[in-house]
Amino acid sequence: MALIKDIAIVIRRLDYSETSQVLVVFARETGQQRLIAKGVKRGTKSKAATGIDLLELGFVVYSRRAESEAALGTLTEWRQEDVHPAVRRNLAAWYAAQYAADRTAQATQEGDPHPELFDALKHLLESEAWSRPLAALAWYLCVLLREVGLVPQFERCAACGAERASVSCVYFSARQGGLLCRDCEPAFVEKRRVDPRTVDAAIAVEEWPDLATALEDDLPETVMPSVFELLDYHLTEVLSKPSRVTAILRSAAGRTR
Repeated sequence: MALIKDIAIVIRRLDYSETSQVLVVFARETGQQRLIAKGVKRGTKSKAATGIDLLELGFVVYSRRAESEAALGTLTEWRQEDVHPAVRRNLAAWYAAQYAADRTAQATQEGDPHPELFDALKHLLESEAWSRPLAALAWYLCVLLREVGLVPQFERCAACGAERASVSCVYFSARQGGLLCRDCEPAFVEKRRVDPRTVDAAIAVEEWPDLATALEDDLPETVMPSVFELLDYHLTEVLSKPSRVTAILRSAAGRTR
């Protein structure tokens, strides 16, 4: 079996036994990979038994049998590069980073690389952006949605094509892929009403070219929870699964239902 080398971020982890772990890593060139790390938690006289932590960045070497793509690959080497201390300094940052990793795991397919998305996640984890965790997450979610082809339509009605500026009341339907005007919304079951200010802010977030812009933009901090909730709702509906971290992230960020 050939060895595959890449750089990766741990987006999920599971203790498999007293000495082993099952890892889901998001690799830059090879995409999401499920790997078993045998003996990685086994300590020695010179090294404590620590294992590999969630959200670590490292250079990975692994093997995979060509005839069993559905089986776990085998981790043969992990060289830690960064543990991202900035995300571990406060609770909101920690859960925001876990949320980004969880949504990445849900929205990407195994073996399907997304180098730009990897770079965005790496930049997010390395940054000091956590004074505005929901703004940083909103930026990352827009990158994720572009990469997987799920960007919603915010400029016009997804059903009839009417421009948003011409309607007084708008709804959002994830399964229809965007906004619904008042005339069209009665025909659809899955929908939620949205504040026009939230839609305006979501359009502005989509246009942010990088994380630095997210931190410097003068959008009111009070609108970011609504933008995040709209994007989170969209992903939950189109993926047919919620993030396991959303509720606790809302609580840690001071936004509760």
